Amino acid sequence: METSEYNLLISLALIPVVIGLQIWVRKRRLGRRNEAGQQEFDSLATTLLSAIIEGMAVISSLILVIWIMGGILRYLFPVMFNAQ
Repeated sequence: METSEYNLLISLALIPVVIGLQIWVRKRRLGRRNEAGQQEFDSLATTLLSAIIEGMAVISSLILVIWIMGGILRYLFPVMFNAQ
């Protein structure tokens, strides 16, 4: 079932996930801004937890973008990625 069409479908299905992750992180960051435009946190624990969660979301979305581009390239250029 590892065909290039299957990889393309999976890649295209993951695009909304990446966009959703980026929108989620942006909304979280905008929600913490005060009138001066700086981010406010209640405590050090919430700061660290927020940084870890948002960092994991951004890194995950970057990994997914690389995976998506690989799936699209495998579909467009099957001769280059053919392991025969």
